[in-house]
Amino acid sequence: MLRFTLPLVVLLGACQHGRQASEERTTSTDPAVPESLKREVAAREDEARKLLIRQSELAWRNWVYGDPLDIAATYQGHETLFSTETALSVRRLEDLTSDPERKLALRFFRVYLSSEVVARAVAPINDGVANVEADATFVGPDGAEHPYRELERLTANARDHRARVALYDAADSVVKKLNVLLLQKEAVTQATLATLGYASYSALGEDIRQVKLSTLGETASSVLDETDALYRTAMNAELRAELGLPLAEARRADISRFNRSADLDTHFPADKMMDRLRGTLAGLGFDLTKQKNIRVDDAPLPKKNSRAVCFNIVVPDDIRLSLKPLGGVTDYKALFHEAGHAEHYANTRTPVFELQQLGDSAPTEAYAFVLESLLDNPLWLSEHAGLSGKQLDGYVRGAATKKLYLLRRYAGKLLYEIAWHDGGKDPAKLYQTALQRAYAFPVTDSDADRYLVDHDDFFYAADYFRAWFLAAQIQEHLEKQFGARWWASAEAGKFLAELWSYGNELGVDEIARKLGDPGLRTEPLLAHFKSVLTR
Repeated sequence: MLRFTLPLVVLLGACQHGRQASEERTTSTDPAVPESLKREVAAREDEARKLLIRQSELAWRNWVYGDPLDIAATYQGHETLFSTETALSVRRLEDLTSDPERKLALRFFRVYLSSEVVARAVAPINDGVANVEADATFVGPDGAEHPYRELERLTANARDHRARVALYDAADSVVKKLNVLLLQKEAVTQATLATLGYASYSALGEDIRQVKLSTLGETASSVLDETDALYRTAMNAELRAELGLPLAEARRADISRFNRSADLDTHFPADKMMDRLRGTLAGLGFDLTKQKNIRVDDAPLPKKNSRAVCFNIVVPDDIRLSLKPLGGVTDYKALFHEAGHAEHYANTRTPVFELQQLGDSAPTEAYAFVLESLLDNPLWLSEHAGLSGKQLDGYVRGAATKKLYLLRRYAGKLLYEIAWHDGGKDPAKLYQTALQRAYAFPVTDSDADRYLVDHDDFFYAADYFRAWFLAAQIQEHLEKQFGARWWASAEAGKFLAELWSYGNELGVDEIARKLGDPGLRTEPLLAHFKSVLTR
């Protein structure tokens, strides 16, 4: 799910079943737990649920219609909810509760409160960032004024390397404005964490994600080393073939064009995007036209962000999917990815508010990557995009190279963020060094200035990084259980719906165990890269 400069869980939404679940909790029997404490926490859970709905609706309107955003104002009147006292009450109830499901929900809620205390403190700054991004323009090398949010589209459409770099660098003026705000956000965040009793930024990040960052960093470094030779060879060949550039001369500005696979645009037209998504979901047994809990907004509104995105306003009854169809492979992948989120939350069946929306985001990202991966599958591409022969083979190889680039990019981001928040000095330099290792092409000082705009709150990069590996495990299971064309199997759809029904209750390792694996494994994805890229 696309990340925004908004409160951490606004982007995950809320649910209308929270009142029922809260009322049930107040009547549960646990002799060690005072009834007054149960009622107090249940009231706060219901308050949080309602606030999330309001914030999610505002975020939707900013993304789709360009409405001004004022999340900071929504916190007014909720001072008690986001207080140390409330967090301590939740922790006390968590410690006294014996039921595993309720205990997990309370842990999710406690971590949410901690992250939201930070979010409340930085909300005015986040609003400023979102509003600058929505309104800011920059003057391109052609002298024309362009919206900042159109930068990715502009560089994707620019045919010449120098033109792409010029456009990218022209947006530096906006990046500098954003950096002023983002540096303020970092200072306020650090000060707020101290009041919550967290020893460091990393400590809250680990609490949110339930992962040991040092261990994950070791995995990230190992993946970079293990894939280095394969990546350099494949990336150099693909860049030369698609952009006429050797790896050593590429820039970050070239990646939007590289990912676009512009020569295949005729196979991925804008007016077929929704038809192909609906057709694919139908094969799995999901009729998007009859899923009334998923609202699709594909109107080409002037201020709409062009990136497809899923907003979970009320889970599972009000899931919204926004897109501004441009066509091309990248646009299709974004749509299928966000549709994966939409189906996950639309099929959530747990009535527990925290288990629907809070907790670790790696599982929902994995579900999103499972659908997105169809845009790399030769059988799906042959059936739905009309690709065949050498063109199909070339595309599949290119797609694997691009996914490997992304995996390495997020490994680099993760290593940079861990190093920075472990006390590393000069974060721009840390960013430059880590990303240059990942990309294997120059990361300039201008690129390094993006160390803040390319930074996700509390290690969200860890979610994407783990999600790619989990998605590969899920795909491996789907192919073994339901055949190579698993997306055409209603039984495969039922299997996915069963996983989705848990919401966010299952962690990465628990999902892996449901597949028959001992836990998260890197081997299936790395084996896929080796198989495709060494043919």
